[in-house]
Amino acid sequence: GDDGSRDQNGMTSKEDNDKDNDKNLNPSTLMNYAPAGRLDLDSTGVLIFTKNGTIAKHILSPKTEKEYVVHVEPVHNITREERQKGIQCLPYPPVWDLSVLKNGGKRLWNDRRPMRPLVCAEWIKEGKGKNGKWDGTGMIRLVLQEGKKRQIRRMCRELLGLNVKQLVRTRVGSVKLDNLPEGRWRTLTEKEVRALLE
Repeated sequence: GDDGSRDQNGMTSKEDNDKDNDKNLNPSTLMNYAPAGRLDLDSTGVLIFTKNGTIAKHILSPKTEKEYVVHVEPVHNITREERQKGIQCLPYPPVWDLSVLKNGGKRLWNDRRPMRPLVCAEWIKEGKGKNGKWDGTGMIRLVLQEGKKRQIRRMCRELLGLNVKQLVRTRVGSVKLDNLPEGRWRTLTEKEVRALLE
């Protein structure tokens, strides 16, 4: 049975530095594993694969934090898809204050339920214009406990007037991406598995 043992769980970043890690070259190594969650096609980062239903359920639970680093720039135009949904305008100029994300309670366009407060929303790098003021670009660290479809991209556009250029999931629970290159995977440590089962 699935007891959460080390060989039943792995994570991918969507290159492992171990030279003897040939399993990264053979896709059949992950046969019968299922992803616990998802990443959008235009996102990268931690995605955990498992055969253990208990671990999958825990990862998908709102109690499990997911951390992201998001590279942003000001929104330039409303997309055709946004217009079709009925969105007529987005915040301009872009909003620097991230408290709207930390406080929660806001609804994204056509969502029935308001957003839960984010655990963390902070600027880790701010772009500066020639005048030394924020130019609407930079990197934001976000920690969520929910994961609605395309939530981060939508929050940034609809609430902040910021377009997401790059989105990297850096952590799921206690499992960190660290230096795992894109396209590679590694086996979870026993400590990581135990933490996912708590």
